[in-house]
Amino acid sequence: MKSTTSSEDGNRLEKTGLRWPERLLGPVPGLKEINLVCWGFFLLCLLPVVVAVVYAQFTTAGVLHADFVNHYGVGKLFNEYPASQLYNFDLQRKVFGGIFPVQKGLYGPSPYPPFVAETFSLFARLSFEKAYFLWMGISLILYLAGIGAVVATFFPRQRLKASLFFCFALASRAFLMDTLINGQLSSVAVFAAGLAISLDRRSKPLLSGLALAILIYKPTLIIILLPMLLLTRRFRTLAGFLGGSAFLLLASTTYAGIGVWSAYPQMLNFYGVKSGFSGTSSFLLWMYVDLNSFSYAIPGGRTTAGLAILACIILCVAVCLALLLWKSARSGVAAQSLAWAATLTWTLVLNVYVPRYDSILVALSLILTLAALEALGWRQAWRRMVFLALMVFAATWVTPEIAQSYKVQILTIVLFVLGVAQLILLRAAIRREPTLILGPVHTTPASPELL
Repeated sequence: MKSTTSSEDGNRLEKTGLRWPERLLGPVPGLKEINLVCWGFFLLCLLPVVVAVVYAQFTTAGVLHADFVNHYGVGKLFNEYPASQLYNFDLQRKVFGGIFPVQKGLYGPSPYPPFVAETFSLFARLSFEKAYFLWMGISLILYLAGIGAVVATFFPRQRLKASLFFCFALASRAFLMDTLINGQLSSVAVFAAGLAISLDRRSKPLLSGLALAILIYKPTLIIILLPMLLLTRRFRTLAGFLGGSAFLLLASTTYAGIGVWSAYPQMLNFYGVKSGFSGTSSFLLWMYVDLNSFSYAIPGGRTTAGLAILACIILCVAVCLALLLWKSARSGVAAQSLAWAATLTWTLVLNVYVPRYDSILVALSLILTLAALEALGWRQAWRRMVFLALMVFAATWVTPEIAQSYKVQILTIVLFVLGVAQLILLRAAIRREPTLILGPVHTTPASPELL
């Protein structure tokens, strides 16, 4: 007799949308079994790789590739030189090289606002090794806190699903290798965005805006977020963002003096030139996932015809996104979640400078999308979104080698497909105008063929 029981929460693999060959492999495993397999793979296969890479970086000469050198370096520069010299590129290279001389190539500039250097000036009072591991710990905590804020808000009391979200978020190469080991700042973005979305869902718009203000550490991350706040009429959230940003800038200026800003605009312009937004890019394009970099990497991408196609794609997506965001302001909770999700995804794609490590924001986007589909009861769309989420996860692991060898950024393509899917879902959710509360679904409406 076939067993139809499942785990304590009543969730089977088939409810996540995956088809299981029951005749071949037996009964469908529950979420407990899936968790055991996934966490076992992470702990036994991926975690040892992380430990080995970190160990090699500090025991093998010339192996250290962590971008943390730049962050530690600007903190050291801030401690030892006048604030007006913070964006002196030659001085930056001198300081960075003094921390860890590179065997090949040169250090790039650090374009972050002064308050980033002020923060890392505290780390620079420690030895490099201690500061590096301290930041790794803080980065991990911030990442888990950002993911946790969204999971706790949109999947309350669903511990097994939450556990899987954490597992796949941690196992992403974009987080493990490009962010955690690299010593990058993208966990700050996940924390800020996750907290802001959670506060928005709890009807605390001012606090949500204050959380979003943290993202001004990297202006490219707010290129679409700010228009989204306007189009969805989140004016109190926007006020909170502006107030929080003003506080950060004022506090930074008070601490370091007005001279710290003297060369900052020139540094931003320098990065704009390097990104190739107008002209020729000098970045290692296989490290970036935005459409601008993608167009440089593929043959014919920067020809007149290629640029015309790129412009048409960007214009069509931007207009479609803007219209849907405007309409979503009067729609239900699921549409609001999809609006946030689509905004995060297109922030990564419709941009001029998005390194792979910033793509960890897609974890929040996927969680929000799955939460909305669960609330709507659209199981067919859920199945396909689960599959697409797995493709995003897989792409993070294969995209560096493929992009470097074949000049095609697979992650960009997958993110583009995800963004289009989210626009389709957002349009359907707006048409339906649901008033459901995100969380466990107790009814199962008809599942439209959306994707």
